[in-house]
Amino acid sequence: MARLLFIRGGGSAVGGAAAAETRGAENALTLSLMFSGLRCILQYAVLPFMLPIVGIAADATVPILLLINILAMVSIFFSLRRFWTIGYEHRWRYLVLAAAALVLLASFTVYDILKLGAR
Repeated sequence: MARLLFIRGGGSAVGGAAAAETRGAENALTLSLMFSGLRCILQYAVLPFMLPIVGIAADATVPILLLINILAMVSIFFSLRRFWTIGYEHRWRYLVLAAAALVLLASFTVYDILKLGAR
C-alpha cells in the first residue's frame, strides 16, 4: 500500500511526536470530510438551484463541479497518505472508506467530463 501512496521508508514517530502526528492526521481527515461535505452541499443543493436563479445556465455548473470533484479526490488521497506515513492504527478502516469515496468521485468526474464533451 505504501508504494501506491508514494511513501518511502514510512517511519512512524515515537512518543510525543506520535501524538502530534496522529492529531495532525486526524485534523487532515476532518478537513477532508468537511471538504467532501461542502462538495455535496454545493453539488446537490446550491449550484443546481442558485445558478439558474441568478441567470447562469445550469451547464455552467459542470466545470465547477469537475474542479470540486478533483480537489476532493486530492484531499482524500493526501489524508490517506498521511495516515499511512505515520502508521495510524485505523488506517485500514479509513482505506475502505476512502476507496469507496474515490470510486464515487471518479465516477462523478467521468460523468462530468462526458457531459462537457457532449456540449
